Amino acid sequence: MAPTIYNINKAQLKAKIAAFDYDHTLVCPKDGRHKDMPSNVEDWKWLYPNIPDELKRYNAEGFSVVVFTNQSKPWKVIQIQYVMQTLQIPVFIVVASDKCDYKPNPVLYDVLVGSAKVSKEQSFFVGDALGRKGDWADSDKVFAQNIGLKCQSPEEFFAVKQEQEQEQETVEIPAVNLSDSKQVVIMVGYPGSGKSSVAKKICENEQFVLVQGDVHKTSPKMIKAALPCVKEGKSIVFDATNSSSKKRSEYIEFAKKHNMKVVCVHMTTSLEVSYKRNKERDPDNQVPKIAYSVYTKHFENPSVEEGFDLIVL
Repeated sequence: MAPTIYNINKAQLKAKIAAFDYDHTLVCPKDGRHKDMPSNVEDWKWLYPNIPDELKRYNAEGFSVVVFTNQSKPWKVIQIQYVMQTLQIPVFIVVASDKCDYKPNPVLYDVLVGSAKVSKEQSFFVGDALGRKGDWADSDKVFAQNIGLKCQSPEEFFAVKQEQEQEQETVEIPAVNLSDSKQVVIMVGYPGSGKSSVAKKICENEQFVLVQGDVHKTSPKMIKAALPCVKEGKSIVFDATNSSSKKRSEYIEFAKKHNMKVVCVHMTTSLEVSYKRNKERDPDNQVPKIAYSVYTKHFENPSVEEGFDLIVL
């Protein structure tokens, strides 16, 4: 079966194409769990808040806005159509009906464009499967190569644009009131989110010892560094990004083993602001952009079900 084309709001093919993958490029699940796919028609939100305005802008500038996707389940197709309808602009949705047509097979592009003339210099494709560390595949990257279009990640395309639109950003530092009882504090947040500043503030209390991921690199080494301090009766602050529940579980297990309370300090600073602050650092101290993609891919909201006694936002 050939790929299916859905025409939203009387879309017409133009010489310039603004093409996008769907899941984790335009939308993600409502609760932000970036490693999973949406579970039903209503389980979606824009990956970045500026996405609707960006898509509308490209439409206004004479581009055909196109979604290329392998997601062919009936409920999924309904969701994609609904989401695109909310934009109130013309959009083409091209869905691979058979696995043999999945990206990176260029047939999705070919069935839409046919013999029409497209300006490949002005057109582009945005997708999240680029073969980077932490990516599940490189199918979007290869798809873009196969159809001859420039390729960007959602982080580059949407987050950087949003950053440019924000002339000034402030980061709210949470008030962390901690008792003097023995405890483990687990920091969570993007590089540049303000984690280290808060961690150092906590450690102004001499009861707390700071253990930094930038120094020790891996969680086993961080735990090993913390052990002598715990034996001396100190509390510990583990300062790293700690995006996934799996990563946090190592520190939680350590705390429970030593009968210590577990506190999560989650810095909710946005990706855009965190990355902007990162770029303002000395070049030798800047974190590469891929680190933000990896964090986003694996992020899971901290919850008390993980074993935290307290979560501070």
